[in-house]
Amino acid sequence: MVNKNFKKFIKLSDEQKFMLLQALGYNVDSNGFIVDKSNTKVKCDYSKSPVLFKNASILPGSTIIVNTSLITLSEYISDHLENPEEE
Repeated sequence: MVNKNFKKFIKLSDEQKFMLLQALGYNVDSNGFIVDKSNTKVKCDYSKSPVLFKNASILPGSTIIVNTSLITLSEYISDHLENPEEE
């Protein structure tokens, strides 16, 4: 049986992702990195590396922005979706 929380993931086009980032108060710098309002590069909570727009995922039910990889997504799922009652 699939956990109902996994149904929250959707694929966004680059245009939709950019619009969502702007709505959340972020932008993309000239090198393609996501930056906050003070023009500081956003770092992935899991990889601790700056997040490139082309590799970014905005995770459901949050404003968490991560570098998309199997490791970061599995860590997010483990932290937030497998045991949501613990939050």
